Amino acid sequence: MKDVHHERRQRLTGIALMCGAVACFALLDSTAKYLSAQMPTSQIVAARYISAFLLAMIVVNPVTNPRLMVTRRPVMQIIRSMLMLGTTVLNFIALRYLQLDQTLSIMFSAPFLVALLAGPFLGESLDWKRWVAIGVGFAGILLVTRPGVGGIHPAALLMFSGALCYAVYGIMTRALARTDSNETTLFYTNLVGVIFVLPILPFVWTPPHDTWSGVLMVTLGLFGGLGQVTLRDNIEAR
Repeated sequence: MKDVHHERRQRLTGIALMCGAVACFALLDSTAKYLSAQMPTSQIVAARYISAFLLAMIVVNPVTNPRLMVTRRPVMQIIRSMLMLGTTVLNFIALRYLQLDQTLSIMFSAPFLVALLAGPFLGESLDWKRWVAIGVGFAGILLVTRPGVGGIHPAALLMFSGALCYAVYGIMTRALARTDSNETTLFYTNLVGVIFVLPILPFVWTPPHDTWSGVLMVTLGLFGGLGQVTLRDNIEAR
């Protein structure tokens, strides 16, 4: 009986953490959508990663904790980080052309894709109840995107590609949770992103229109970082 209660508590904790991760990523997309009217997508991506990297450096401080940079799976960490960067770029581009409810609905297909990929990659089987839940969720995505009704904007394909990248990212996050700490994974995610976006920033920089826009550029990293941490904690809770 105790094991049943423990498993139920883990599931409820996982659900709560996943809701938190989804809320953080929704706030991230909303902020990026607002800023897309003022600056190029590449600058928004750069702001998201640079601010997240600086915030992570303040919180975990790898200088005083050098073990943070030690990973048992460096190649997987880099590939996972690249998938996150690809997801961010694809999503932020799509946000310029799609309504926010469309982008979020398509992005919500990622958990269903994770469930589908969990079997072949992680050996986790799904019962019929979960398959029904996946089917209902996919039907909801079709209801919002309405394929065939006036055609689908090409940006929706970018968004779906981002969701696919995110699904593989989630699978690799679960695999890395077995060997590396949450802080190490977060550090590499932001480090790889900064390495790629920092050289581009001087060529695309556009000053924010006002102080509020500058604050929002910082919150991009906050929402993105919290979303990553919450997602990782959800995986460990399961």
